[in-house]
Amino acid sequence: MREQEGLFFIEGWHLLDEAMKSGRRLQALIFDPEARREASEAAVLEEASRLADEVFEGTGGQLAQLSDTKASQGVMALVERASCGLDDLLEKLPLSGEVRLVLLDELGDPGNCGAIVRACDWFGLDGVVFGKGCAELENGKTVRSTMGGLFHLPVAVGADLSDTVGRLRELGVGVFTTELDETARSLSEFEFPERCAIVIGNEARGVSEEVSRMADGKLFAPRFGKGESLNAASAASVFLAKWRI
Repeated sequence: MREQEGLFFIEGWHLLDEAMKSGRRLQALIFDPEARREASEAAVLEEASRLADEVFEGTGGQLAQLSDTKASQGVMALVERASCGLDDLLEKLPLSGEVRLVLLDELGDPGNCGAIVRACDWFGLDGVVFGKGCAELENGKTVRSTMGGLFHLPVAVGADLSDTVGRLRELGVGVFTTELDETARSLSEFEFPERCAIVIGNEARGVSEEVSRMADGKLFAPRFGKGESLNAASAASVFLAKWRI
């Protein structure tokens, strides 16, 4: 029902504050009036109570039953959906000048997906594309891991990445996969083009063969220690830092 209405749940003061700052509609606010609050949290509650279409009070036990965390903060809200369609994201891209995107290829871990959105927000990217097979953007763990980043930049979900790569190339956007491959170029020797997208692959299988074949090239982050690999979110952060700094 919530999905049909374009709504999803968020929990906690920080996410509620970020949702309001982004201008998202608050369909419902639910809070525990007996819970202890800092002054800053009381201010968030006052503003949310003013903006929400409906406001409900509940006990700590009732909110704990609704929560998918071990320790509820005593506040949650039903808010306007954060995701968009691929067409919407592409239409927002400038026809010339800089474009910076991250594409996720069947990345199934909600924590990794959310952390990558958070990193993309930090580094000021133009958007993120969740390909088919990725964790749901509005999964509770994904949402929490974004730390509000999903409210700050366009995130398209459910995209066919092969189609996405083709459309990006038509827009003059170079697409590069992140792969440990003998044909891949070292990130330390690579200069990102002005219009560029990087693809982060599945935690176990990496980037799909079709997407890899369609891309303009492959990149890898050189290893200096003895670790076998980086998880997807850590690897993405390395690429984003090199890209932007």
